[in-house]
Amino acid sequence: MLRPFIAVCLLFFMYGCQSPERNLPYPLTVTEDGLGAIHADTPMDLIQSKLSGFSFEKLSRITPEHPEIIVQLKRGSNVLAQIVSDRSGKKISAIVIVSPLITNRHNEGITGQLRSNIPLTCDENGCFYTDEPSVRYRLDPSDKTIREITYQKL
Repeated sequence: MLRPFIAVCLLFFMYGCQSPERNLPYPLTVTEDGLGAIHADTPMDLIQSKLSGFSFEKLSRITPEHPEIIVQLKRGSNVLAQIVSDRSGKKISAIVIVSPLITNRHNEGITGQLRSNIPLTCDENGCFYTDEPSVRYRLDPSDKTIREITYQKL
């Protein structure tokens, strides 16, 4: 009788850990200052020490313009954000949020919609709240849902 209960609990635990909807170990918010404990002046090699409870995968992208180091912030096998280096590979150039588990200070995230009662400015690089120009949003043109959030210190 106890065996089926243990098996069900074990399966729930195993599949629950890989669920993209699973809560983060602590809330992560992207703001004008950065992403959680990661700020514009955080060296790329210290990112892992600033956010515990997550895994990181280091990637490189070489383009004709310049090489970049990309560190993927992950929870299980799910990518939550991509942290992109500057040309030197030592400092953060941008943080791209790709998961609805990370939100802005208004609790808005990927697949959600921006508040209509807060001043918003849009240009060819996306939209931003006028009091937070470093946090930009790419919106779906048909229904205005958030498709991507990018932090880039201006």
